[in-house]
Amino acid sequence: MTPIALVGLPGSGKTTVGKLLARRLGLDFVDSDHVIEERVGCPIRAYWEQQGEQAFRDLEEATLC
Repeated sequence: MTPIALVGLPGSGKTTVGKLLARRLGLDFVDSDHVIEERVGCPIRAYWEQQGEQAFRDLEEATLC
C-alpha cells in the first residue's frame, strides 16, 4: 500500500487525523516530525534556527519521499 502523508499547518490536526486514519486502515502511524528529530538529533525548532527553513524543508521532503 502507498504511504499516506497529511500536510498542513501546525496545530491543524494532522497527528489526530493520521492516527485515526491509520487505525481505520490497519496501517502503522509514523509522525514525520519525530523521524526528523531522531535523524538530526535535536528538536525541529533548534534545527530550523541553526540551519534555516530551506534546509528543514529539504530534510522534510526527503523524509516524506
